[in-house]
Amino acid sequence: MPSELLDDYQVQDHLHEHQSTFGVRAIVILIIALAGGIFCAQWVRGVRVESYVGSLQAPKKIITAKNDAIIQEIHVQEGQTVSSGETILTLYDRSLEKSWKSKQQELVMLESELEQSKAKSEVELALRNKEIESEVFNAKLKSSQYLKEKYIHQITNLAWQDFLQDYDSISSNGSNEDVFRSLVYESRLPDENRITAMLRQESARNSAEVFAARVKLCEDQMDELKSIQRKLPAQIRVAMGVEVIKNRLDRVKEELKQLESQRDALQLKAGKYGTVGIFANEKGDPVKKGAPIVELFDKEHPFLVVEVPSRKISLFDEGKEVKIMFSGNLKGKGTIQRISEQAIQQPGSTESIILVYIEPAGPLWPEFPMGTTVDVTLVK
Repeated sequence: MPSELLDDYQVQDHLHEHQSTFGVRAIVILIIALAGGIFCAQWVRGVRVESYVGSLQAPKKIITAKNDAIIQEIHVQEGQTVSSGETILTLYDRSLEKSWKSKQQELVMLESELEQSKAKSEVELALRNKEIESEVFNAKLKSSQYLKEKYIHQITNLAWQDFLQDYDSISSNGSNEDVFRSLVYESRLPDENRITAMLRQESARNSAEVFAARVKLCEDQMDELKSIQRKLPAQIRVAMGVEVIKNRLDRVKEELKQLESQRDALQLKAGKYGTVGIFANEKGDPVKKGAPIVELFDKEHPFLVVEVPSRKISLFDEGKEVKIMFSGNLKGKGTIQRISEQAIQQPGSTESIILVYIEPAGPLWPEFPMGTTVDVTLVK
């Protein structure tokens, strides 16, 4: 009996020692595993790649409505490549079209009135010119008659002057005072023929001067008639309302030109080369002035816009290279071109974001629709 008890005590003591050794080993293994886990976590954290979501964009031109109108025709399709000056769509403005047609009718009426006024002016001018030419002709006829009489009396004067040259005491060129002085001082009385010759010479000289004055009056009258004739066309045009109608016509043409310019603006054209995006409206839809209708993208110059939390912005520097993962595990590279100077507060969040712009670097990026999201990574 005591020997059996002794064996039981020995067995229990052996089991106790074995359990103690196992517990120590378990604790050691647990400590080693914990340390290894901490080390691995630190190592993973050290090599972890920061990933951000970017949006594929490109320089774009927004086609907007110039005024309230209706989309009359769409000439291109989404995704189509267009060149500069190519028509994208045509708008229709009822009010503008009505004003344009009204001005067209007014223009036709004014042009007709102008032609009628010009015709009346030409008829009136022809009649007045005929009257003036008749008056000029009569003045010329009188002038020629007066000129004839002038020459006759001048010749008569010369003839009597030659006749009186036989009397040496009196100068043929002397005045009446010289004549009477000669009669008094030389005490020589003229005979009847000499006195008659002197009187007729004087009469002829006076008549020549009278007719010369009449010729001068006729010439002045002709000059005045010619001056009136030169001013006549403009005066008749004013009297017939030609200038007034012409001014109205010029004003209507200018207004019509402005309306046609507005109509041309309804042809919305591409300002430069680009790819057509999604149309916000369809054919027949009304659009408001300034409303965007479609966007044109320059897909040859793509870039990324990455929304970076403001607390992470210190990781980004201009000129730094990033890796890009496109859809389908297609890879690309880019360079940080610009970082926005102002953070944007997101609605319903206390976290603000800063926009980072990335341009292509290395091989060309694969083509994807604008707005496609990609993963952008920075490797520490």
